[in-house]
Amino acid sequence: MRTITALELADCRRIAAAAEAMAAQHQATVSLAICDAGGHPLLVVRLDGASPSSTAVATAKARMAALNGKATADQEAAINGERPALLQLAGVFKESAVAMGGGLPLLHNGTCIGAVGVSGMTPDLDSAIASAAAAALQSNPG
Repeated sequence: MRTITALELADCRRIAAAAEAMAAQHQATVSLAICDAGGHPLLVVRLDGASPSSTAVATAKARMAALNGKATADQEAAINGERPALLQLAGVFKESAVAMGGGLPLLHNGTCIGAVGVSGMTPDLDSAIASAAAAALQSNPG
């Protein structure tokens, strides 16, 4: 038997605050979603001016990153390259999940304990904001 680490609300708030700070630096109007390792939303934030649809996309990016334990930008690159069959994953999950840049797994001791998804800007900026969010967990892993 093993002990499983789980995200708590305080972790999610710290992660979201880091994402919001990075978004503010770039005047980015995004939504962000943080989910647990099973892809279930724990916290969703839509910043002022962000598109209503960006919340659904951020959640789908977080879900994909959590269930695969991989960055969604890497999955998108694989789909656009040698692995178009990966497009079928969203159907397998039976819930919205997308392989678009902006989703990152949240790791603790090498294990995926959740993910963050960011949507609303370019894939590069969404990914940079997600990276800042994920770094907040690593800087104070609880």
